[in-house]
Amino acid sequence: MAKPLDYNISQTIKEYLGKQNQTKTITEISRTLDIGRNSIAKHLELLKIQGLVEERTVGQAKLWSLTATPFDSDKYGVSIRDINARHVYSFGAKALSKFGFSTETFKGKTTAEALGSEYADVDEKAIETMNSGKPTISYKNYKTNKNEAKVVQYFFPNFANNKIIGTISFASIIEIK
Repeated sequence: MAKPLDYNISQTIKEYLGKQNQTKTITEISRTLDIGRNSIAKHLELLKIQGLVEERTVGQAKLWSLTATPFDSDKYGVSIRDINARHVYSFGAKALSKFGFSTETFKGKTTAEALGSEYADVDEKAIETMNSGKPTISYKNYKTNKNEAKVVQYFFPNFANNKIIGTISFASIIEIK
């Protein structure tokens, strides 16, 4: 039977990476913390799934760093839309860049206006949230010449003075093909 992962090791890795100015390899982390390389690798993979650390490959080296915030990772993004379902603000440049987008791609546009009519159903979920005042969820495959992924987007009504003024959404890339 497999030995359960030690929570303290994950915490130690997070604390160590949080103090670093540069990305680190598994070997560097292992040597510094005096923890076995295989154990470090397992914990890093678990932390990566949780969106707490990020891996970047340079040549054959895998470089690890703490995610500054979950919203600044390569898996998550946040968007604020106005009452017309146009994006006012988008955050998550690392996630957007996986598809060749920038924060300016959507600014002042609906998703369909930015990407094409096949994405109108995403805007419809935002409008449904504004009309109902209740959260909705969009499941969509995003595809560009750079990448393809399943994206789940959670829409929440955005209120000001007890009136809905748009939506706030949280997007998560759940599978990259």
